[in-house]
Amino acid sequence: MTDHNHDRALELIMRRGTEDIAPRDADWLNVHLESCAACAAYAEDFEQTGHLLRSVAVTATPALVARTQQRVQARALYLQEQQSRMVLIAISFCLGVLSSVTSAYLWWKFGGWVAERVGLPQFIVQPGILLFLLLPAVVIAALMLAFPAPVLEERFMAALARERDGGDQ
Repeated sequence: MTDHNHDRALELIMRRGTEDIAPRDADWLNVHLESCAACAAYAEDFEQTGHLLRSVAVTATPALVARTQQRVQARALYLQEQQSRMVLIAISFCLGVLSSVTSAYLWWKFGGWVAERVGLPQFIVQPGILLFLLLPAVVIAALMLAFPAPVLEERFMAALARERDGGDQ
């Protein structure tokens, strides 16, 4: 047997008890286990270990339960904060688009008026105004890509969860 067949057999043995495997793979595994003593022994040991682990009752200490609850609450608070920020970002985005379109139209018309008064050709002034309008957005986007916002630390979020729980009591 090749190492690939053994690796495939080991993967199927590990997946067999926890997820469904295709009937074709199950048939191949059964044939392989009949012909390979090493993989058959591994499968038997794997099954016995699984039975042993399922037979032992695992209890969590109160400290572990409290810490887990604290982390779950901190994560829920973080997700709630993210959701509320997304609403504000969406509103800000819509207002920004509206004001940008309005100001771009006004500046475009103003640039045409200035070009007409000064005698400059429109094909020079209008792209210049467009560049003038887009330059701040391009610079800000480049800065945001260069310096991404830091993610809130776990300790900070846990402290917020503790503070919120203390305020509810």
